[in-house]
Amino acid sequence: MESSSSFRPMDPAVAQWFADTKNPMAPVMRAVRDIVMEHPDVTETVKYRAPAFEYDGIICYFNWSAKKQASLIFPSGRSIPGDHPELVDGSNVQRMMYFADLDEVAAKADALRDVIGAYLVDH
Repeated sequence: MESSSSFRPMDPAVAQWFADTKNPMAPVMRAVRDIVMEHPDVTETVKYRAPAFEYDGIICYFNWSAKKQASLIFPSGRSIPGDHPELVDGSNVQRMMYFADLDEVAAKADALRDVIGAYLVDH
């Protein structure tokens, strides 16, 4: 899965995380990472033991312990404006987006871009 983010260098801490992880969902997480990083204002780091994405605070991060699907956590997901049916409830404030495999990443790519774009407009 190619994206414009492939031309942006990966943060060294994130690259090291991907090199070291034994998580079977790492290829799916990397594909999700590439979509999130398409926006030039989004930065990446490692927080909460997994890759995290920031713009004026944390946009989202991976649940490092999820092994059956890539789980992307949006800690302030309920406040992201718009209708985003791919975001599911995580708690009173957070929302989640799940990706079972690379095909699902491709199927949800536009929905993920919409969520990231809505977050950036609101911040």
